[in-house]
Amino acid sequence: PDYAKILSVFRRSSPANCPRTATASEAGFGDLMWRLLLVLLWSCSGLAGQQPFWPEYPGRTTTVLDGVWQFGYGGSHVDATTVTPADAPTPNTTVVPSAFDVQPPGIEGPRGTAFYRTLITLQPGSPGLLYFAACSFYCRVFVDGQPLADHRAGGYQPFWVAVPAAAAASRELFVVVDNRFNATTAPTHTGGDFYMFGGITRHVILHQLASATQNLVQVETFTVDPAAATLNARVLVNAPNASSVRLSLAWDDAPAGKPFTAAVDGSDSTVVLLGLVVPNGQPWSFESPNLHRLTVNLLDSTDQNLLDAIQVRFGLRVVGVSGGLFTLNGQVVKLRGYNRHTMWPDTGSAVTPDQIETDIGLLKEIGANYVRGAHYPQDQHFLDRCDEEGIAVWEEALGPNVQVANLLNPYFMQYQIQAVNEMISASINHPSVIFHAFNNEGPSNDPRACPGYNASASAIRARVIRDNAPQSRLVTWASDKKESDVCLAIADVVSFNDYPAWYSNTGKFDTIVPTWQAHVSWAKAHYPLKPFTISETGGGAIFEWTNASEPQWSQGFQTEIVSREAKWAVSTDSVSGITLWQFADIKANDDSTQQCGQCDYMPHANNLSVPWTCAYISVACGRPGGENHKGVVDFWRRKMFTVAAAPAIYTNSI
Repeated sequence: PDYAKILSVFRRSSPANCPRTATASEAGFGDLMWRLLLVLLWSCSGLAGQQPFWPEYPGRTTTVLDGVWQFGYGGSHVDATTVTPADAPTPNTTVVPSAFDVQPPGIEGPRGTAFYRTLITLQPGSPGLLYFAACSFYCRVFVDGQPLADHRAGGYQPFWVAVPAAAAASRELFVVVDNRFNATTAPTHTGGDFYMFGGITRHVILHQLASATQNLVQVETFTVDPAAATLNARVLVNAPNASSVRLSLAWDDAPAGKPFTAAVDGSDSTVVLLGLVVPNGQPWSFESPNLHRLTVNLLDSTDQNLLDAIQVRFGLRVVGVSGGLFTLNGQVVKLRGYNRHTMWPDTGSAVTPDQIETDIGLLKEIGANYVRGAHYPQDQHFLDRCDEEGIAVWEEALGPNVQVANLLNPYFMQYQIQAVNEMISASINHPSVIFHAFNNEGPSNDPRACPGYNASASAIRARVIRDNAPQSRLVTWASDKKESDVCLAIADVVSFNDYPAWYSNTGKFDTIVPTWQAHVSWAKAHYPLKPFTISETGGGAIFEWTNASEPQWSQGFQTEIVSREAKWAVSTDSVSGITLWQFADIKANDDSTQQCGQCDYMPHANNLSVPWTCAYISVACGRPGGENHKGVVDFWRRKMFTVAAAPAIYTNSI
């Protein structure tokens, strides 16, 4: 193809935020790089301006700011809290979304401060909103040189930034991003056994509001009875001093109904709509993931002018507990799945829609109806796809390696609760999300930690138990303290992490079932009314190790562990669910990357989008080659032997 000609078309048709100075031909790009460049330019052209995930905003003009931005890297000497746009050169370009610290497994990425610039367009004299789907770790946002936001609650959940009106239409958006572990700027990034990437790693979307005085903020749905297709809705409005607003509702593809006056609760600026009936409503389930849409229109006092509108997509479903087992729509179900990190070798945590589609396809192929989103809030597009495919999701706030000192620290807890609320706000209408969690493998064996656990649990329940509707998500956490966990009374679901025959009693496969039987017996004796799930278990395997002798780290060794665990879990009535660790191999954290380094790779393209194969790898380090190798597919999604074993057990149990 004549890529240069196609590129010139994009340059003519793209908005101001798309560069006119790309010099791919001078750089000697090959076919693959040309294709990549054109995809990126497509993303920032007017041809790709649609909302990339739910909800939608038919009453606004939205601009997806994905594309090529100006970029600069300031390094580790910059104070991210004080640097200003005038102090921060951006001589290079990068793509948003992306992670600026992507390096191959076993190689450390840079830790420091990066700068991003682009132009945005708003109607003169009108305010706007910026939606950052993720900015990691610490993020400061400026428009026209003025600081507007300082986000410290974590790099995996969305946040909004209000943009004040100005006389000019063209405005400069400048973002400071810092990916260093810092208890002040990134308190919720407490560490963990995975690499945390930095950058603007998910979408940025500009919203032009139709009204400068009133707008909708959020629409939340809560199923009351899926069989009767009834739900309650909460509509958060920005309508200062208004005791009521004019609304109309539309369901699915039907036109809007008759406008009505709705009272605004002045305490939280919310309109509560009770007992709504969804026309032709059908329940959402694993087998029939039916989805419906509700559009809320905000009108002026004459009903002639649309001030704002939000369209949400939801599923009619309720979660619950019966006899100590998890239920969906009143029926006991078995949750069968995997832990999944949002991570690929070439994109880090800034995964693409195609990569998400690949993962969804593999999860379905290997028998999953359930995914634990380890260890942070999930990409909204991924949750959309889980909604559509009937895959349940455990979603949790960032928090591996939380210590008692964190939970006793008011500063940490302030941002922990903010992170929990931001996660819930983003995911509230996803029927796939059945559990909300926090503090992966936290200090729950210490009574001093329990008030901190309770604070997060209470924050979740305050959002998911509303207006006498059933609780829309259950509260849990992955406990590696197991029988020593003294905070479990706070949880709705008891969830344990353990790795028999891998970390304990290595190679003694006959210990796997007795270990889990003992855990379940203890949990049912102490918390008989709470469902029990296996939140992590499994064993490692190196893709290249297909040894017939099946030593530890071989694919056969992993298959033996995973097969026994999965078969027992799906056949045991007292276990509500299992998420094997893990779906795909991942890059290890900074310490393991530094200590373990790379394997010796066979000759390969200098391109992380194609698989690299180890010629030699040492297993003397706990994270060989700088990876956590417990995936049933490898980092590049090549299938392990396990794919033919545990997934068959999962599928046959349907």
